[in-house]
Amino acid sequence: MRLVIGDIHGRDFWKRYIHEDFTECYFVGDYFDSYDLSFTRQYRNFKEICQRARKDKRIKLCLGNHEYHYLDVGQQYSGYQEEHFYHIYQILEQNMDLLQVVYVTRDKYIISHAGVSTWFMKRMKKAGYNAVEDINRAFAEDRHILHFNGLNPFGDDITQSPIWIRPDSLEQQPLAGYSQIVGHTPVEDIRTINLRDSRQHNITITYIDTDTGESIYRF
Repeated sequence: MRLVIGDIHGRDFWKRYIHEDFTECYFVGDYFDSYDLSFTRQYRNFKEICQRARKDKRIKLCLGNHEYHYLDVGQQYSGYQEEHFYHIYQILEQNMDLLQVVYVTRDKYIISHAGVSTWFMKRMKKAGYNAVEDINRAFAEDRHILHFNGLNPFGDDITQSPIWIRPDSLEQQPLAGYSQIVGHTPVEDIRTINLRDSRQHNITITYIDTDTGESIYRF
């Protein structure tokens, strides 16, 4: 059994599930920028998640857009905590070896913050990054590949990166050969969309960032 934990935003609900008998546990990102929890709680919570991930290699951490804008990339989004920029930047840089843009399982699931579109993957291939996993290498070499492009004020555009794309756009251009599990966009309940990719294969996209504030998905 694999466990996927939705957007954290400083909350510690993950502690109720971290002792389950899983083979892998994925956090889909957005560890910061709570509207009701103190910076201290957000910071300590992320630090504890990182400490667990260092002790337990089964725990995998995705990068979210609410981490990205603290990486000195010249963009800030809603929730940005300017007064705490340096401390968040510092702890993120200390733990960048734990954070990936995408994870790909052996059975062809992509786990990321928001999802990978066909358009974005074509862009990667033109730049010489041919596998989905290569997005992580591309990001390590140039962090600006994840920039919010501004074509839609909510990120609802097929050209958006795996930390920003919204469901409608992702479903327009699902990546052939892969199912995806994502957070980022709040949904009322965890839901799975059944689609056909460009090769007419059945695939799924599962959205796990629920409005309840406690998002857990097992597969």
